[in-house]
Amino acid sequence: MKEEDKKNIIDILSRKKATLPCQRCGNTSFTVIDGYSTLSLSEKAGDIVLGGKSIPTVIIACTNCGNLNQHALGALGLLEMKPKDEKKK
Repeated sequence: MKEEDKKNIIDILSRKKATLPCQRCGNTSFTVIDGYSTLSLSEKAGDIVLGGKSIPTVIIACTNCGNLNQHALGALGLLEMKPKDEKKK
């Protein structure tokens, strides 16, 4: 992940007022984890799905206790939203 992308993520989270202290330790310093993650979705609890539906996320870590928080890229405006018929092309 580029430093420019990390700065953009921090700016977006700040504009959305996602700036509260860590809910575990109260620390106010966080870092953007270097890379993206996805949360897999399944139709049934307990199923493991590879290559199915997912939610792309960015992970933010508390610099004191390491608590992790995920933010959906789509909700942050960081995904290009394309109509389903355009995705097939």
